[in-house]
Amino acid sequence: MAIMTPRKASTMSVKEPYLKGKNAVYLWSFIGINLAVFLSLIVGGKFAGSSIESFWGRVTAKDGIIASSIPIVAIVLSGVLSDTAKARLVFWRWRNPLPGCRAFTELIGTDPRIDVPALRKKLGELPTDPQAQNALWYRLYKQQRTDVRVWEAHKIYLLTRDLTTISALFAVLFSAGVITASLGLKTSLLYIGALTAQYLLVASAARNYGERFVLNVLSEESQRA
Repeated sequence: MAIMTPRKASTMSVKEPYLKGKNAVYLWSFIGINLAVFLSLIVGGKFAGSSIESFWGRVTAKDGIIASSIPIVAIVLSGVLSDTAKARLVFWRWRNPLPGCRAFTELIGTDPRIDVPALRKKLGELPTDPQAQNALWYRLYKQQRTDVRVWEAHKIYLLTRDLTTISALFAVLFSAGVITASLGLKTSLLYIGALTAQYLLVASAARNYGERFVLNVLSEESQRA
């Protein structure tokens, strides 16, 4: 029986999974935490650790209606916007927001793992048009999609992209909620600022993971014989 070398093991392909399904539990937790903080603020009128912990218990109660509804809420919130709209929230670009649209003009030179001459030799002249770049990159991705590095990068990007979408929706909906509830100005501004900061932080993470996903595909392709 042949022995698998470390190099072969690290690049071994796996059966392509349903990536979004694997991210569901993280989305549920994120939604639950945000709901607990929001409900605690609306009911208590201020930030209090004990109150948030109490509402977290209610939100996550096994037989509770809120806990039962969170998976449905996650599905709805994740599907409210199209993939293009989600990419706009992540990359802050209206036209051609997908990271693959910049794969060969902006991103390729930022990763020392990528053998650019080898890619040019295999692929010919690399495109500069955004849509052509994304089309070529996507074709390479379809060939690499079950590679472990590509699969993991894709999974994390999808997760953080959906978290960004939910964060943006919460920033709008929950901000309107605290304003309608007529909480104190200081408390309302603090909470709205926290929601905004949450969106900015998650969007920044999603941006980095999205670019890493693109670069992992190019890296694997450049190293293939």
